[in-house]
Amino acid sequence: MITNYKPGHKLIQRTVVKTGFMALGRAIESASHFEDSVKHEIEDWNEGFTFTMNVLPYGPNLAMRKKNGVLKMIRLKKDEKADLIVEIKNLTTAFRMITTQMGAHHVFAQNKIGVSGNIADSMRFIRIVYTVEAYMFPKILNKNILKQSPKMSLKKHINRIHIYTKGMVFGN
Repeated sequence: MITNYKPGHKLIQRTVVKTGFMALGRAIESASHFEDSVKHEIEDWNEGFTFTMNVLPYGPNLAMRKKNGVLKMIRLKKDEKADLIVEIKNLTTAFRMITTQMGAHHVFAQNKIGVSGNIADSMRFIRIVYTVEAYMFPKILNKNILKQSPKMSLKKHINRIHIYTKGMVFGN
């Protein structure tokens, strides 16, 4: 059967995922300055440790590096030489993750994500993402992506405001 169907570029999904990666990268960068659990997760990583999140086959991508004891977003491009490479199998899955329709634990269970690098580093990375997502999204959205929403103390609410304002804009 011959059709005239031509696959689209999924411009809206790609834009949402790219924007989500930018926000996630900035939020991780910000949280690595003050959130104790994020600091604890990255303390064993060597200075210069790099990780990337890539959406296969054509992106978008997010790359971050440990510099001066905190994580810095270095680009929204692929880094083939990263210490940890997290690859999301397709744009639709990445879109569902960014829009809080699906959590990383579901994506792993469905084999829609792959990891190259040390498995302990990948678990640290997932815990960092979960911590940051707890700050980024209200509890009603967290129920879809986190196994359990953390209790938000007054300090954590102030940190959330910090991430939304200074963190999202400047990354610190």
